[in-house]
Amino acid sequence: MLIQRIGPLFLFCVSQLFLGFGLHASVITGQSPVTVNLGTGANVSYLVFDESSLSIMPIIYAWHYDGVTNSSGDPWSGSDLMNAVVAESSTTPWALSYTTGAWGLFSSFTIGGGTSSLIDPLGSPVWTYWIQGGELDAYNYDTLEDFTISPLDWVIAPNTANYRRLSHGSYDAWTLSPFDYSGTSSDIINFTDTGGNNQAIPMGIYSGAQPLSGISPIPEPTTLPLLALSGISLFLFLRLRSASHS
Repeated sequence: MLIQRIGPLFLFCVSQLFLGFGLHASVITGQSPVTVNLGTGANVSYLVFDESSLSIMPIIYAWHYDGVTNSSGDPWSGSDLMNAVVAESSTTPWALSYTTGAWGLFSSFTIGGGTSSLIDPLGSPVWTYWIQGGELDAYNYDTLEDFTISPLDWVIAPNTANYRRLSHGSYDAWTLSPFDYSGTSSDIINFTDTGGNNQAIPMGIYSGAQPLSGISPIPEPTTLPLLALSGISLFLFLRLRSASHS
């Protein structure tokens, strides 16, 4: 999706948008993210999509909420975050939806009028779940040990979003990454748990870059009114383009 001034730069960005949908899986470089604010409350957690076949710039949903537990009394989870963004963005130009494939794994995402590449979730590339801040519970099948991580920097999550616990300022993210499982030590990802212990988990080889790696540090959010103007501008441009061919 687009944020720009009306004029030649706008036309250039629009052309890049349509070209971008055919690209191979990769995080987006050189473009500041768009942030969409949703919900109300004292806390905010972020859901990031950084994939060139979905958008020409990373999309950050900033979900605002209160308390540490949901209506069932359970800690707010990564699944709560995803479900809230899908529901609360549905009436905005940035409506989020997704499709699933084998085992209920993600096969594509749609934001507004843009849909990512459709993938086989048991093949390569795969949608890769990243977390930063908050906590996530997981299990080490080699040591038969439960453990919890609370990463300060991006890590690939060693468990699903159901076992993710949000906290104020935490980030969840999805990228589309080439994947391989070699059956060797190259498959191991090392995590430091909340007790300071190393947890070596054979998860496979994800060769894609981490989210927002093209921008450092993570920039301040853009404002929703500017996003709305962007959506209106793109709509008008497409209408004018259609009329010129009729």
